[in-house]
Amino acid sequence: MRTSKFTIFIRTTVIVFIIYMMLAWAWNSMTNTNFWKPSEMAISAVLTVLLFGGFAWAITNFGMGLIYGRSQQYDAYRRGGGDPYFDSLPWPLNPDSRQVRETGMAEPRTSFVPPASWKFQCPVCGARQPTRICVCWNCDYGSNGDSSEYFQKFGNSKPPEISEQDWAEIRSRHDA
Repeated sequence: MRTSKFTIFIRTTVIVFIIYMMLAWAWNSMTNTNFWKPSEMAISAVLTVLLFGGFAWAITNFGMGLIYGRSQQYDAYRRGGGDPYFDSLPWPLNPDSRQVRETGMAEPRTSFVPPASWKFQCPVCGARQPTRICVCWNCDYGSNGDSSEYFQKFGNSKPPEISEQDWAEIRSRHDA
């Protein structure tokens, strides 16, 4: 599950507040004044994050919409709760793993560690898989031929690694 946008906003505001407080302390020490107060720094930190973070969010989402707006994979990413701005923020602000940022699901904790070459994820439990549609080694998803979870998560986008014939068979089972 992704870190909430509100949590990321609070983390960012706290970090900016700490930086502002260090600058205020340095300024007040050098000038022997009490010009910058903590309450002023807190308000400044919130306004800075809202203004610059909001501007960066708008530009990032607008640009990604222009570049990838018609992509089925981008649509699936957005439907799954993905946000190109928040998912691109570095660790102190967004502690999510790369897999959570891309898919919205954490990999389950098991004794089996899938190979790094397995890039896809089970739509039910989040375990890494060798292909997008296969029988999951962790939760056995797909063993009965039901692929409804895949279609809920990814829509009607055909995985590139699946042939047209196999895709037609999967679609016919799903539509039945």
